[in-house]
Amino acid sequence: MKKQKERAVRYFGIFMLFMLVCTIVSRGIYAYQMPKVTLGNIKAGALNRNIEAEGTVITTEEVPVVTGPGFLVEKVCVVEGQQVEPGDVLFEAELKDLEKLLQDLDSQIQAEEEKLAELNAAGTSAVNRANQDLKDASDMSDGDVFRANEAYQAAVALRDGCPSEEQYKQKAYEQDAEYQKLSKAAKKKNASKKEKEEFRFYKKTLDARLSESYAQEKQALNDAVSEKEQALSDANKSRSESVKQAQRALEDAKNGSGGSKTEQQNIIRQLKETREGMLTLKQSGGKVVCSMSGYVSRILVRAGERTGDASAMVLSDANGEKLFQAVLPQEEKSYVTPGDKMDISFPGGAREMMGVVIDAVGELEDGSCQITGRVSNTEAKIGETGKLKIRKEVGRYSCTVPLAALHSQDSTNYIYIVEEQETILGTELTVKKRKVKELDRDEEYAALEDGELTDEEMFVVESDKDVKDGSRVRLQEE
Repeated sequence: MKKQKERAVRYFGIFMLFMLVCTIVSRGIYAYQMPKVTLGNIKAGALNRNIEAEGTVITTEEVPVVTGPGFLVEKVCVVEGQQVEPGDVLFEAELKDLEKLLQDLDSQIQAEEEKLAELNAAGTSAVNRANQDLKDASDMSDGDVFRANEAYQAAVALRDGCPSEEQYKQKAYEQDAEYQKLSKAAKKKNASKKEKEEFRFYKKTLDARLSESYAQEKQALNDAVSEKEQALSDANKSRSESVKQAQRALEDAKNGSGGSKTEQQNIIRQLKETREGMLTLKQSGGKVVCSMSGYVSRILVRAGERTGDASAMVLSDANGEKLFQAVLPQEEKSYVTPGDKMDISFPGGAREMMGVVIDAVGELEDGSCQITGRVSNTEAKIGETGKLKIRKEVGRYSCTVPLAALHSQDSTNYIYIVEEQETILGTELTVKKRKVKELDRDEEYAALEDGELTDEEMFVVESDKDVKDGSRVRLQEE
């Protein structure tokens, strides 16, 4: 009986040990199946934008190579970006074609000089006619003014020679027979009262008539003077206008012929300058040579083509101010402003230019962004291509999370918050899905709206397996 009890105890112990082992194994399997996660919490920090692009060293000091229009290019001897020195041949003109151009140009100069001679003759004739018209207008208007002045002076003389009213009346008394008759009767020694009264009455009536008549004649003389004075003024104005018009016609004749002659002279001068350039080119064997140390920026003509009025080639001055210019995508424009700095490296890593200041930020027709900065490094070569890097702080935020912790679905952003939960197996970690609002991001972090998370809350940054709302997880061991 005692042995049976000992055996039962032993078997029970073995069973309990077996159950313990099974529990440990099952807990291990259960834990193994859980996603292993790395946790994090929010941090205050700055978001940065890293911008990279390729650019080219250029110069603002460019020199056009102008040879004149119409040359047939036989051969272009350089390529864009090539370094050139004084005396280097840039391109060559076809000599036979150049000879024909010179002959045609000589004929054209001769024709234009004949036109100039015709203009000179026509201009002289027009000026002579205008001079004669001016003389005729002056002589004719002078006569009109002279006659008007004579009439005015005569009217003034008549007005000024007019007698006084008393003299006028006295003369009228002498010529009036009735006045004389009544006057004699009234002045005789034995004149009656009636005779004297008749004389006084007649004289009074006559004086009234004479005063009215005198005033009318005086007014007529004054009106005549005013009329002749206005006529003289009109004659002077007419003379001034006639002479002015004739003078303008003379000036127009001079300017018309002069302007045309000046224009024709300019045409001839330009043709002769072109001819001088052609002769110089012919004497050099048709070779257009470089006159400075620099680089070939642009070639605007090819073999078999003729040069135009503009430059055939553009050279960059090797001693000019150097710039580094690059084009960034449209979406990068808002992150770059004048005054920002960029680091530039060149192929092979042999040279770097750190902290080059961006002087200008412009927008191109396609919406892309062009940036330019001055390059002080004397070793930089025009046309050389380098790579720029710009690191720009785009904002400081009090709530940032690693991009790995942020998930998106149907235009909604969310993260997995980790919470402790009591279970029959003890305290476990469970994830909860929480929507958040993203404000901005860079290559490493995203900024969330304040209040989305607290400093104490932990969230899943990385997981070796997919997690979802409600998943139990375990911490990644260090």
